[in-house]
Amino acid sequence: MITVQRTKTIVTKPNDNSANCIAPNIIYGCFGGCVNTYCYMSRYNGTRVFVNENVDEIFNSVVEWEKTYDKTPDQQDPVYTMVDVACNSDLVLMQRHMPEPLIDYLKRYDDHPRLNSTMATKYPGLLKLDVNHFNKKPRVRVSLMPQVFSDILEPKMQSISSRIDDINRLKELGWEVHINYSPLIFYPNWAELYDDLFAEVKTKAGDNKCEVIALTNHKFQIERSSDIGQQLMKYSSEIKNKQGIMRYPLSYKSVFIAQFKQLYGLYFNLDTIRYIF
Repeated sequence: MITVQRTKTIVTKPNDNSANCIAPNIIYGCFGGCVNTYCYMSRYNGTRVFVNENVDEIFNSVVEWEKTYDKTPDQQDPVYTMVDVACNSDLVLMQRHMPEPLIDYLKRYDDHPRLNSTMATKYPGLLKLDVNHFNKKPRVRVSLMPQVFSDILEPKMQSISSRIDDINRLKELGWEVHINYSPLIFYPNWAELYDDLFAEVKTKAGDNKCEVIALTNHKFQIERSSDIGQQLMKYSSEIKNKQGIMRYPLSYKSVFIAQFKQLYGLYFNLDTIRYIF
């Protein structure tokens, strides 16, 4: 179900992970195959989609926020204030539902002297926009996990191999491409599966910056997931906060992250990991 509205939630939020800040939602919700498993947006929203028409107000919120922000070189970017424009939706998948064309929305950030846009997608094959005429490269983060996990947690979505195939194509279209190893899944034989994934990325797409976020969970997500999905998600079960968000128990999460980095380092420079938790 899609609801077209003028959102009253016009708040730009500071961030220190994927971006320097998160823009107000131009779309809240998604039709991606992960909404019934690990997607944090769907914990309370389910499958509803809200399209927000007041684009000028949304963008101006970011502009006003930036005036108070003291940008210094950081892992987000050495020069530009990076804005996550798609925190609660996959705008590549949802671009035909946007209140203005995706390329026009991204151009707003490109035309600003200090802002730049970033967004994650699990559907890079649908991104056909040539942005070589932009003043600066917009950033797209291609989400990857082993295909066996994707088949369970992201049913009927673009295959992992084809996502990897799209990385160099997007670079040719003028995009800055990072990889989003998210969610990182710890499960019996996970290391072997990620070893195969890294080998394929190295062969097809070379070296790329990346971000890594281990799976978080919530009882609402467990309830909606398939039986086999629940098996993959059940290890992320330590209550993190009063909202009921769960994570891998810290007693062994740090060990697995160290193992992930050691494995990653066999293929790529560890300096290409922008952040990992």
